[in-house]
Amino acid sequence: MPRGRTIVFIDNSNAFHGQITAGWRIDAKKLNTYLAHGGEIWQTYIFAFVSDPPRYEQTNFYKFLKNEMHYEVILFELGRKTTKCYKCGNVRQVPVEKGVDVGVATKMLTLANNRAFDTAILVAGDKDYLETVKAVKANGLRVEIIAWRGALSYALQAESSSPVVFFDDIRKDVELTAPPDVEAEKLEAGEEVA
Repeated sequence: MPRGRTIVFIDNSNAFHGQITAGWRIDAKKLNTYLAHGGEIWQTYIFAFVSDPPRYEQTNFYKFLKNEMHYEVILFELGRKTTKCYKCGNVRQVPVEKGVDVGVATKMLTLANNRAFDTAILVAGDKDYLETVKAVKANGLRVEIIAWRGALSYALQAESSSPVVFFDDIRKDVELTAPPDVEAEKLEAGEEVA
C-alpha cells in the first residue's frame, strides 16, 4: 500500500538507549535513505534532550540534523529529581527525561487533525504512544512503527499499520560506520601527531 504524504516522528531517547543496549549506532543519513525506499519522506521531527550545560557532541549532532538533514529538531532540557538510597540514606539529584513523549504525541495528533500526512512513521517503542497511535488511526491515517526489538511494547506493535521494522533486523542498512581515526593511523605508521 502506498504511504502517501509521510512524516517521521523520532523519540531520540528511545532510539539512543536502544543503541547503547545493542552496542552500535544508527546513521541518520542511512536511516533517511532506508525510510525513503517506501516513498518520499515529507518531514522528519526529532524530539530529544539536552544536558545542562549542553555537551559539544550533542549540540553538533542536533545542528547536523537541522542544517544537513533538514530535520525539525525539538529539544527539551533534562529535569532533576531527588532520590534517596534506602540502604545508606544518601540523597542525590539525578537527571530525568520528561516531556518528549508528550511532545511527540502532541505534534503527531496536531498534524493528524490537520491532515498534514497520510502515514506517520513513529521511531519509538514505548507503550506511552499507544493512545496517540490509536487516535491517529481513528482519523483514517496510517502509523508505521520502527523500534528496537527488546524495547517495543506488544500493544504498540499490534497497532502498527504494517509489519514493525526492527532496527536489529536492518542493522546492515542503517549502522553508523566510524570514520577512520586519522591520528591513530598516523601514530601506528610512526608519524608525528600535531
